[in-house]
Amino acid sequence: MRLQSDFDALAAIEKDAKAMLKRIGLPDDAVKLEVVVFLRDVIDLASYMESTHRLVEPPSFV
Repeated sequence: MRLQSDFDALAAIEKDAKAMLKRIGLPDDAVKLEVVVFLRDVIDLASYMESTHRLVEPPSFV
């Protein structure tokens, strides 16, 4: 799979992390819980980084 941009890469990472999270299901031990927390962090980070390109810089009043 060839990615055209950083945004495509982030979308692919988010999709893969969501799929892994779905396969893991509810954590039943400490290691699985850590993996679930990590995957949720990855999804949040990928979603945040994907949305930052839409933000407008605040005006400077200096």
